[in-house]
Amino acid sequence: MKFAEGLAKIDVQNQIVFVFDNDAEGLDAHQRLSTLPLSANMRGIMLPELEEFRFFPAEGPEGLHTSNINRRAATIECYLDLNVGGYPPAKVLWTNYKKSLGTYQGALDYKESYSKEFLKQSATTLAQGKYDTRKIESVLDLLIAECKAIALDQWDPASIELKHPF
Repeated sequence: MKFAEGLAKIDVQNQIVFVFDNDAEGLDAHQRLSTLPLSANMRGIMLPELEEFRFFPAEGPEGLHTSNINRRAATIECYLDLNVGGYPPAKVLWTNYKKSLGTYQGALDYKESYSKEFLKQSATTLAQGKYDTRKIESVLDLLIAECKAIALDQWDPASIELKHPF
């Protein structure tokens, strides 16, 4: 968040999209960013809320239950393929309470392992569909849409000089 605040203050001209996790920390940071006076070339987004995150295994003081982890615990690792071998089924562990939001923050158990498995993938394994990329594709789709929106907001057709006017 400090990085975003700094860029907003110095009036950077590059197109910038700040991407926040879809968890309590990300929600808090995204809300704080929305209070800053950002120029048209800067935007903030949270990772997309996904239907499958509405019914996700989560463990807390009262045991393992199905929970909605959108805006509470869906960090970028949750968008990777969580069905990699050698680990128990994916689950979130509730870690701390965010009083400002009135909700718990969680973390994906074994999240480093999912990242390492993703980084092992080759173009071939991804093209063959051996690794589930659907969730990370939703992140890329959102990011591309936001970049297009910035470009359209800044595009001024009057500034284009035609070499051969009709």
